[in-house]
Amino acid sequence: MLLRRGFPLPTILVALLLATGCAGGGQPGRSGGAAASTPVPAAPANTAAPAAPASTAAPASTQPRAYQPTPLQPPVTVRVGTVNSTSDAGIFIAMEKGYFRDEGIEVETTNFQTAAQMIAPLGTGQLDVATGAIAAGVFNAAARDVPLRIVADKGSTPGPDWDFSALMVRKDLIDSGRVRDYADLKGMTIATTSPGNSTEVEVVWALAKGGLAFEDIHYTSLSFTDMISAFANGAIDAAIVIEPYISRIEALGTAVRWHGVSEFYGNHQVAAILYGPGFVRDQQEVARRWMIAYIRGLRDYNDAFGPKRQGRDEVIQILTKHTPIKDPRDYDAMRPAGLDPDGKLNLESITTDLEYYQRAGHVTQPIDLSRVIDTSFQEYAVSRLGPYQR
Repeated sequence: MLLRRGFPLPTILVALLLATGCAGGGQPGRSGGAAASTPVPAAPANTAAPAAPASTAAPASTQPRAYQPTPLQPPVTVRVGTVNSTSDAGIFIAMEKGYFRDEGIEVETTNFQTAAQMIAPLGTGQLDVATGAIAAGVFNAAARDVPLRIVADKGSTPGPDWDFSALMVRKDLIDSGRVRDYADLKGMTIATTSPGNSTEVEVVWALAKGGLAFEDIHYTSLSFTDMISAFANGAIDAAIVIEPYISRIEALGTAVRWHGVSEFYGNHQVAAILYGPGFVRDQQEVARRWMIAYIRGLRDYNDAFGPKRQGRDEVIQILTKHTPIKDPRDYDAMRPAGLDPDGKLNLESITTDLEYYQRAGHVTQPIDLSRVIDTSFQEYAVSRLGPYQR
């Protein structure tokens, strides 16, 4: 049984609410939703205007040029749920390079298969931090008055170089010319990991590019591992797949990366860092410090996989230690997950996905995003660290 340790502090919650719209007023829909026959929408914008800086942030005139942490005494243990994917890189890098230790934080990780499995322990305080896809379950938990908070980026698709999620199509369908455009997906069997999550949203947006709706396909749910054999035996025609499974399936020659998510959606906020209610309420200083260490890890990740290619070997060694991808050569074949070096969330993408979940019937209660999204921790960390040097 995990014991909780913390420092009660005043509660400061920065609320934000981003109103969004899409060209033509239409959004993709599916059965059970109110807009199943809506016109093809324009993709969400790649960026959204941030909320006003949190009152916890240091004034611009006093921001240090070089961050010099003073660790908490005694150290505080923070319990974090991970899915051991490459999009957890910011956490793993911060652990291995001592950034959490610099803040007086000891990170205790527990591996889960999905973010959905983390919601209950996050709500009860068995976890302080959760990671994973922003699925309908996150919003449903908020509707049940579980005051969890989406606080920072943990995986997005800002452009082709960071397209770690893609729509794959069986190679024989491409070679034969059966699939040439999005409209050709009609009637096909398409898989995602589960309904009501970010991969379903991505399928809906791809279908909308061809004037199709979710009802125009045969849907099935499979794990990424099972998709490998399903492509090989012809059980599925297409699927939303993430790295490293994209590269593995391509190497087998059974399916091809057809279109990256950034091509048909734009910058999709696939996954996020979530703080539990007790962590936000009772350990504000620890939560701020955890975020500082995390963003330092994100910046090392961007240094390694971005144009700088700085510290790449070291970062790959860390990822081979903490993820199932053990061969360093695999990282040259893969497209890395987009991880914003400031941890900034794409707020418009989150709002757009919530609207889809509501129309599709996955989320049935009204959701006040100002009670779900809290960027104050991310903004505070950036105010202490200064801007990322690109």
